[in-house]
Amino acid sequence: MIKYFVGVCIAALLAIPTLALAHGGHAHNVMGTVTMVASDHVMVKATDGKDVTMKTTSTTKVVQGKTAMTLADVKVGARVVIVPVSEKEPLVAKEIQVGTASAAAAATASTHAAGTTHK
Repeated sequence: MIKYFVGVCIAALLAIPTLALAHGGHAHNVMGTVTMVASDHVMVKATDGKDVTMKTTSTTKVVQGKTAMTLADVKVGARVVIVPVSEKEPLVAKEIQVGTASAAAAATASTHAAGTTHK
């Protein structure tokens, strides 16, 4: 019984470092709504309520689904997921994934843009 207990304890001690490393070694994505876009950075109101500024470079990819975009295509109010190069400051965007508007939201936006109103 004691050998069994010691064996379980050793196995648990060996597993702890493996579990700790399973989540490390990568940067965490930033999800939120674009509040400002400039030629060298993007500001996002993250889903946790924090304001995040992410630098952009000439190598930052901007995509919507599988369609390539430019930073100029990213508009205030767009929902995005930003993949940083690392978690070191300053944060630099590796990729900006722009969300697609739902069909209902797109129809509402085009109706308002055309100047029509609902009664």
